[in-house]
Amino acid sequence: MMEHQYNNNMNCGCGREVERARTELNLKRCKTCAFETDIERPRGVMIYQHKTGGEIEIHSADSWKEKRKYYVPNGARSARANFSRNATS
Repeated sequence: MMEHQYNNNMNCGCGREVERARTELNLKRCKTCAFETDIERPRGVMIYQHKTGGEIEIHSADSWKEKRKYYVPNGARSARANFSRNATS
């Protein structure tokens, strides 16, 4: 008896076939389309309000641009060294 093989191929909006590994992960766009778009993705930052656990604070692209200066290191020195140097002056 012959088993029926079903065609599980899915096509992307561009017309290309979506790769099998991507369809297994329930992704609907081909690899080319997924990596070529310039979508501003949200970003996250670990915030430690207590020493025993942190939280992830998620920012939209616009919010990240405004607050980036607070999260991205700005020099060769550590935050502790910068604080110590500025606190005593």
